[in-house]
Amino acid sequence: PTKIVDKGSATEIGARRLRAKKPARRAGRWLREVKGILALALAAFGLTAIAAFDPAVHPLDQASPVGPIGVWLGWLFFTAFGYAAYIVPLLLGLWGVSAFLRPVLHRGAPMLAGMAVLLVAVTGVLALASDTLSEVRIHRGGMLGGAVVETLKLSVGGAGTWLVLLAAMPIGFLLVTQSSFAALGRRVGARVAALRSRGRPKPAPVQPELPLFAASPAGAES
Repeated sequence: PTKIVDKGSATEIGARRLRAKKPARRAGRWLREVKGILALALAAFGLTAIAAFDPAVHPLDQASPVGPIGVWLGWLFFTAFGYAAYIVPLLLGLWGVSAFLRPVLHRGAPMLAGMAVLLVAVTGVLALASDTLSEVRIHRGGMLGGAVVETLKLSVGGAGTWLVLLAAMPIGFLLVTQSSFAALGRRVGARVAALRSRGRPKPAPVQPELPLFAASPAGAES
């Protein structure tokens, strides 16, 4: 026997499901924005602590606008990541901004993986650059950068270490933004073309040429 499906009841069931999903989406949206605000606040706190910290001075001899917690936070970040410590609050702020720009920046595991790749790559490059600045080894890449460089040098050598770290930086950028360089180039080109067109003066309207001797209207004789 054939089953007769009540279209009206099916439509009502679909409407009920949509109404049930809307509150969940709204709750997820405001919760995501709360997390974004907290991430932005933490990013500002961390950036202030790192900017106020002097790696050449002992932490006990320093003061910070964000208090003793900021001093020890700055010491911890500089010890772990060196001068790449500035990237940590910047990436955290980017993650917070993504809560409000979800169609542009996609959150999730790829974005977090991209942040980690960028941090490792920058600390490694800074650690490599610090080797040639003075005879004393200055870990500008922190403990993480030193460990990354030593591990790569043992496996792929000096030139290979540079290649791996330089290749990891654009890969991390692609994971964070999840957009191709070709699409980014097209967007930048379109913006530049729009700015150039705005700066150019508009051509003056062309006036129609009048005949030298206009014909007199019929019946108008002097």
